[in-house]
Amino acid sequence: MGIHPFRSRDNTDYDKIFREHKLYVGRMVGGSKSGYRHSHPDNLVVFNANIITKKSGKIWYGDIDITVSFETLKDIADELKEDLYILRESDARFENEKSGFKIWKSKAVEVIKHRE
Repeated sequence: MGIHPFRSRDNTDYDKIFREHKLYVGRMVGGSKSGYRHSHPDNLVVFNANIITKKSGKIWYGDIDITVSFETLKDIADELKEDLYILRESDARFENEKSGFKIWKSKAVEVIKHRE
């Protein structure tokens, strides 16, 4: 059995932490992207988002309504003592999966800073 895709070298189980905050890997915020955008026109929503950290790279993916989940994401960042960088799907997948943190950071839609 291989390494869990969301377990870092220091054995932090990111999947477990996100589950505890009800942000499940691969989640969908609605059955229709256009329908969700229509019903939440002022929200910052990233479908098929990737969340990365400097220390561990990609730690989560799925749909995220940053406006709705901001406080939850802040709590996760605080728990991890790491900033969370939210990227669009194509910025941390496919040919960009190995781009590295410097490139990913420059493409972040939003950065959730942890409180020090």
